[in-house]
Amino acid sequence: MAITALTSRKTAISASLAAVLAVGVAAYVTYAPAESEVLPVQPAAASAQPQAPAAAPASASAAVAAAPHKQRTKEQAAAALMALPELQAWSAMLEKESHGKAHGALIEYDPAPRKIHGKSYWQFSFVENTEDAALRWESFLASSSDDEILVEDADTDELLTLERWRKEKQPSKRRGIDG
Repeated sequence: MAITALTSRKTAISASLAAVLAVGVAAYVTYAPAESEVLPVQPAAASAQPQAPAAAPASASAAVAAAPHKQRTKEQAAAALMALPELQAWSAMLEKESHGKAHGALIEYDPAPRKIHGKSYWQFSFVENTEDAALRWESFLASSSDDEILVEDADTDELLTLERWRKEKQPSKRRGIDG
């Protein structure tokens, strides 16, 4: 019983800390010089805030007319990547197995968006970040115009959808930098 209370307290503290860190990361990314940056992967609890349901449009054409064209900022793209369950699991595993000496992080590997078939993507890599080095695990492209995320297959130089990456590469089973 005491362990459950301690775990719940740690979870609440971790969630609060993650929320504060997420705000700090967003401010840093917004106001930092345009150099490569390391963004720590935060627990999913930090982004799990309840939202009020939106009113549904009367028809599909009304939905298209009512939906303004939104651009996804670099910060929003990083947050979407940090919220991926695979990155959350990898980060937690790195922390646990290294006893806090390694952390999962995102590094922006090129500040300029990459164009693919006329569409712009923000470019990030998930890395194992230690005191001595940042070892790349996977590279991602997050669309600046919608929710699409692509994964760069280092073996084939092919871009994979998240669904295909999950099916073919089985990242949830990954235990280290080499798979």
